[in-house]
Order: sequence, then C-alpha cells, then structure tokens
Amino acid sequence: MNALPELERILKELELRVMRPAAHNSRRDLEENLAEDFVEFGASGAILDRNAVVAAQLAEPPTAWSIADFKVRLLADDVALVTYVAAMSGRGSSLRCSIWKRGDGRWRMAFHQGTRTP
Repeated sequence: MNALPELERILKELELRVMRPAAHNSRRDLEENLAEDFVEFGASGAILDRNAVVAAQLAEPPTAWSIADFKVRLLADDVALVTYVAAMSGRGSSLRCSIWKRGDGRWRMAFHQGTRTP
C-alpha cells in the first residue's frame, strides 16, 4: 500500500492550519504545528523564527487561502518536502515550500519559504 496519498492529505491539512490560524487555531495549536527550531524565509526577505511567525499569524485577520499543485516528496522516513502554489483573492499568489519533520508521533513544520509570483 502506498502511504503517500494519506501523508499528502495530512500535510495539506496541517499547511492550511498554519496558513489560517486566526480562523481555526489558538496560539497553542499553532505552536504545536511548528518545530521549536522553526525558521521561515518570508516573501519580504525577512528571516523569521517560530515566535515571530506565531505572533504575525495570530495578528492577521481570517483569510481564504487556496492551495494548488500540492506535492509531497519524502526526503527520509521522518522528513517531507511540501511544495504548492498558494493564492488569496486580491493578494496574488506565491510559490511555497515547507519541510516537515515527524517526531513524537506527529508532524511539525521545521522550515517554510514563500516566493511571490507575478
């Protein structure tokens, strides 16, 4: 049995939880989805740590993101690379990638990068 479709479903759901915390998550939920040593290379060029991303996400109003071309590539049994296009009406789209690591029975995002597209 190929477990990749189930992993794709799980990681897509987790990506959406991180993208829309003000609508769906508390601070605790968001922190549980991000690794302690999480790093983000933001579309602005800023390098953000876990605390900065949590604060920024919780300050944003609820948004209606859509995800297209979602793909998962296993890099190791407990490490996955996720790539996709994220779009929000009126704000354009961006190419995104995340690295997810599994530990203690759950997946947590360790790295994220977004690059705006024209």
